[in-house]
Amino acid sequence: MIDFKEIIGHERPIQILKNRIKFEKIGHSYLFTGKEGIGKKLTAIAFSKAISCTNLSKEQNPCNQCTACLKILKGISADFNIISPQNSIIRIDQIRELKRNIYFQPLENKKKIVLIDNAERMTTEASNSLLKILEEPPDFALLILITAFPDAILPTILSRCCRLLFKPLSIEHQRKILLGNSSLDENQLENLMRLSYGSPGKALSLAGNHQKLIVKDHYIDSLVKIRPQELSNFIFNPEKIFPDIMDYFQDFVEIMILWFRDMLFLKMGMEKHQLIFQEQISSIQEYANYHSRKSIIMILEYLTSIPEELEKHINQNTLLENFFIRLGDE
Repeated sequence: MIDFKEIIGHERPIQILKNRIKFEKIGHSYLFTGKEGIGKKLTAIAFSKAISCTNLSKEQNPCNQCTACLKILKGISADFNIISPQNSIIRIDQIRELKRNIYFQPLENKKKIVLIDNAERMTTEASNSLLKILEEPPDFALLILITAFPDAILPTILSRCCRLLFKPLSIEHQRKILLGNSSLDENQLENLMRLSYGSPGKALSLAGNHQKLIVKDHYIDSLVKIRPQELSNFIFNPEKIFPDIMDYFQDFVEIMILWFRDMLFLKMGMEKHQLIFQEQISSIQEYANYHSRKSIIMILEYLTSIPEELEKHINQNTLLENFFIRLGDE
């Protein structure tokens, strides 16, 4: 069951939400921010259930048994809706549909609640349309925007939302979530935590896709074997060292971001136990010695821009070639 009691970590934002319910100060719009896969959406659903529940506990936990709770859980509530990206973006038509429905009184519950997942993916037109709703929301409406990238959302939208920050989960919390949701052994768990960079949601997704996990491991093994000055030589034949790179391009990019992040942290004098690839310290150090801090930062800036470029339908081969070219520039 999705419930405040079942959510691991995030005690502070959850207590804030419980207090809002207890003292009937719920408000009209919230922004849940924090890195991907750490529980923002689960908390938003638990909050929605608690607001709608007809048998709420003294601790403001939903009962999970009343009609309102069950309908939200099954996704069939007339007064609860989740808007998600379609083909990577949230379109104006989706927000227009929201606008047509949001001003009608709720049919069954106290509030009409809408979650906007990956809210940073709203087009400019969709954002402007949502802003008009936020400027004059009906008393019974609640909008919850969920995002890992609040800076990509219009400042005028941000200013109208109560912002709750979901901090990265501790290692203990990550371990508890993974052990409770999968049949991983200790070695697999450690590997997944490392490759998912502290995101239990991403780790569970990887756990269900063994091929992607194998590919990511191959990428790390390849980086250890290749000298940094040799890496840019594979610009026209990257699959020679990175298997199935075009099929798992985004996984390759994620690994590169973590790899160069560790290099930058070493350059900055950060403690080695704070690095992701602790078993590859000597290789990371060799790469860090080869690249200047300025070069590492430029490469990281390019790597982090790739997901956005992919959404613009930029060819993967072009993006990959540009990455290898940057590896050779000092």
